[in-house]
Order: sequence, then C-alpha cells, then structure tokens
Amino acid sequence: MLSGGVVLLSSAALETERAFGALVATRVEAKSRSVRVLVGGLGFGATVRGVLDAVGTAGRVLVVEKVAAVERLVRGELAAFAADPLADARVTVAIGDVSDAIASEDRLDAILLDVDNGPHWASFRSNARLYAAAGLGDAFRALAPGGILGVWSGYPSDSFAVRLRAAGFAPSVVPLREKGRVQARAYLGTRP
Repeated sequence: MLSGGVVLLSSAALETERAFGALVATRVEAKSRSVRVLVGGLGFGATVRGVLDAVGTAGRVLVVEKVAAVERLVRGELAAFAADPLADARVTVAIGDVSDAIASEDRLDAILLDVDNGPHWASFRSNARLYAAAGLGDAFRALAPGGILGVWSGYPSDSFAVRLRAAGFAPSVVPLREKGRVQARAYLGTRP
C-alpha cells in the first residue's frame, strides 16, 4: 500500500515483524502477569501477532494506527496474513498518532514502534518526533521500570542507539531474520 509514493504496507518482512513482537517475551516476564504493550503501527498485523503469541491471557495490547484504511484491511481481506490478530479480545485499536498515545500512557511494559522503515526514514514527517529527544523522553516516562522501547528498522542506525542511551535507556540491538537472513533489526531501549 502506497501513500504519496511512500510504502505504508508491505508483506516483504512479516517474519521479522513477528519476531519483533515476540521480543516482549524475552525482555519482560510476559506470561506471568498482566502485560501492557503499546504497538505503534499495525501493518499486516505481524508485530501484533508476535506480541499476542508471547504474552499470557492476561496481556493487553493497544495498537495505534494512523491510517484507518489499514485497520479495515487487516480486519478484512488481509486478516489471514497474521492469523487475524484484531479478532483477539486482548487487542484494542485506536486510530491516531502514536506520539499522542505514548504521551498519555504510563506504566507500560513495552512500546513497540513499527511505524516507519527505521528511525531515520519516517513514513510521515510527524513521526520523526518519535525518535528525537522529546519523543524518547515521552516513551521513557510511559514505561514502567524494566519496560522496553523497541523500534523496528530495515537498516543499521548506530546513532539511534546513542540517542537511546542519552534518553536514559540501556540500548541493545537484536537482528531480525527473514528466511534465515538478517533483513532488519530491533533497536531496544530498556528503562532501568
């Protein structure tokens, strides 16, 4: 799906997106308690599916999607791509700007941003604020201690890891594979 020449939806990296969502289980004790996860960007629903597969039945996932047509597609003709994640009662979808949602949340266990091709390639100009000092500060405040901010990226961005550290996070990078090859990476910031 294109908008103004920018790819908003692609099924080329669904395996990496599902693995990105599953990182919740490796970073927080997801199965043992009620985990609250905010997913920025719905895409085909693969990140949401990865989260759902990782959290227990008490987990809750808020998906914030900027483009209402994407939600309609994932509820309809694209539902099978990620095993119909929006039919799961643990998921709530909000149409809006993920920056606003992050600023209004607190005590989240994880924020996973899959809204762009990475921290230097915003699909919408307004998304650039997510990766700047103020946006990272909002994410830090929205997370519970031990919570994680994850950013899916289709390319390396060492400078973003530096920005995560400057915002108070303990940064790490996890390679994400598609058909056995590293095709993306997750930039993670853990709140101490």
